[in-house]
Amino acid sequence: MKSLENLFFDSPGSPAAAFASSRYNRHAILPEGVRQAANLGLRVFPVSLLAKLKGTPDLFIHAATSNISSLETLAAAAYPVQEWRAALGPSLLCVLQFDGESARKSFAALVPDLDECGTLQARRGDMIWVAFFRWPEGLVLRASARKLAPGVRILGQSQSDSCIIPPSGGYVWLNSWAEIEAVPFALRELAFEEPDSSPGRAISALKPPPRPVPRRPTAPFPQPKQGLRKGYPDCGQAGGHGGFRISRRR
Repeated sequence: MKSLENLFFDSPGSPAAAFASSRYNRHAILPEGVRQAANLGLRVFPVSLLAKLKGTPDLFIHAATSNISSLETLAAAAYPVQEWRAALGPSLLCVLQFDGESARKSFAALVPDLDECGTLQARRGDMIWVAFFRWPEGLVLRASARKLAPGVRILGQSQSDSCIIPPSGGYVWLNSWAEIEAVPFALRELAFEEPDSSPGRAISALKPPPRPVPRRPTAPFPQPKQGLRKGYPDCGQAGGHGGFRISRRR
């Protein structure tokens, strides 16, 4: 069974198809900020009003692309578009996000040269600031990197990760002309590592030598008081001054 989104897109007489037939309207609904992101190689996708209401903003993430013509058609299919997002995993991107000025200051103590980086950046007001980097090839995110500093997030580990791009959500590009740079060395050493399954990384643990099994002596132990007769004094009791052993007759 097709979803409402697919029916909206596939039906020849649907509003999306009629809207897409007009080249003027198709160009009008694609914001300039989205064009700039696509020209930089970001694979982007729209979030429709229906997807927003259903709580599934990544409904069109499988169709994310940097092709302008495909984005125009996709925007018509998702009309009315509520926001635009970048698919981080398919774009091989890493996004560093700060929530608040205090998050930037606390992170600056760990990576002091981050402000000198000229990579693509966006901001929403004075609260949220994001920087786009190329994901380090062959590396994964450390488990401890999720809590590098309060209010700091690193996105892009999962193929389903995405983030809002301008002009959606009040975001604006700070340097839309900038290229997407590699992750700075200090951040890479702090937040990334080689996967555990990489060849040569895993070292087999040495097995401890087997412990010797204790062996019992073969010579029998003499039974105590083996040669004593019934009714004779037992010197082993009461310090050698004991009485007689009494046997019970049957």
